Amino acid sequence: MAKKLIIQVAPFGSNTLHENTPNLPNLGKRTPYLPITPEEVAEEAYRSYNAGATLCHIHARDPVHMLATPDIKVWGDVVARIREKCPIVIEAGGGIGAWVDTTTWQIIAASEEQKLALLDIKPEPDMLTLNMGTFDMSIGKYGFSTFSNTPPFQRKIIKGILERGWGMELEIWDVSHLYNTMALCEEGVFDKNMPFHIDYPLGVAGGQPATAKQLMYISEEGKRMFPNSKWQALGIGKDEFPMITMAMLLGADSVRVGLEDNIYISHGELAKSNAELVEKAVRIARELDFEIATVEEARELLHLKKK
Repeated sequence: MAKKLIIQVAPFGSNTLHENTPNLPNLGKRTPYLPITPEEVAEEAYRSYNAGATLCHIHARDPVHMLATPDIKVWGDVVARIREKCPIVIEAGGGIGAWVDTTTWQIIAASEEQKLALLDIKPEPDMLTLNMGTFDMSIGKYGFSTFSNTPPFQRKIIKGILERGWGMELEIWDVSHLYNTMALCEEGVFDKNMPFHIDYPLGVAGGQPATAKQLMYISEEGKRMFPNSKWQALGIGKDEFPMITMAMLLGADSVRVGLEDNIYISHGELAKSNAELVEKAVRIARELDFEIATVEEARELLHLKKK
């Protein structure tokens, strides 16, 4: 029987820029196809769902500046709009994302208080991500943003997720983050045998490299330490499809694509929608004899509450 594979879509993230983002130098890649408003995100989620995605990783943006926002009302509106469109599993991006102060050109990282507030999103998402370590995320010529994720903060977030019965995706940007996770388990914050979801981002400057050797090592270490966990990988930019293909070959339960991570469908050609990226991931998976998980199957694989 073919292995089931979950396709996760990340429609817009926090750092990819719309080509019309005002008053901002070229901090990152720009594309005219990036959704910004809750309505646009919901439409992209719906199109991606029809293309084969069953898990949607969301952020929120200020509609005026088109940059990341911690405004819980906007996050809730994104969830509500997607729910109106399709039954896709919704996962909130717990890091919120960094943005640029357009008066000082300083990179601003979301505070721990702002990230904790995501536990109060209404309507509720199905899952919330948690980053398992602090590191310096490099952002081109604008230097870096210290992505702070301290153990006291992690304890609070994990407690909140467990109390709400949400799914939990742990973002592992470096092998030390696996050991941070184990330390919290040994402390009794949560059980190492829980079926949580592990995500390995590869290719972010300041994080782990997008290489086959790194993915092989860290995924094997993750399964050794947390044998009941599910896992996925993502690659940034040109590394998106090589890394998700490698992840499939290594037995991943899920892979992630989307305009948050990569704006090109092939070299130099902009993807015109997230659905295009999902369709390409589905084609690769089917060539490798995977079956694409339905929403119901994804919920079962991730041990989520039934809707």
